[in-house]
Amino acid sequence: MPRRKKSQPQKSSMKMVLLFVVVVLTMLSAPDGLLGTEQKKMDVPQKFSLNDFTYSSENRRDPFEPVYLTRIKRSKGAGTLKRGYELEELRLVGILKTDKNRFAMMEDMQGKGIMFKKGDPLNNNLWVADIVEGKVILAYKLRGEIKNINIDIPKK
Repeated sequence: MPRRKKSQPQKSSMKMVLLFVVVVLTMLSAPDGLLGTEQKKMDVPQKFSLNDFTYSSENRRDPFEPVYLTRIKRSKGAGTLKRGYELEELRLVGILKTDKNRFAMMEDMQGKGIMFKKGDPLNNNLWVADIVEGKVILAYKLRGEIKNINIDIPKK
């Protein structure tokens, strides 16, 4: 016997009934607040007050500040602690000559290259007095008198 097809109105009414049953079951199994019943408030005594807690951010980074900014500030802070270079910490590597200026290329004990021009300070008491062919003249003040130190480019 051939199967009889259900008509369109009969299918759509079955879908509506099924949808209605699903919605009702969902509402019945939901927490009490969805069906309009009042939520029960429990009177819980407060054990703590906000004044019982303190927080100190001393020696801690700001959690709302990007990490890379903290690193930059830390590196700048470390750089400001050092007040220049001592003469023993530097080695003259070469002299760079341009049209108008000369630059002394020096290397510190860690191998970091530093460029100085005439008048640049090495520390609070030592500065580059002049840069001439093959040597750098440093000056320092001792008991009110200015003294010079000549540094030649090392020969290989």
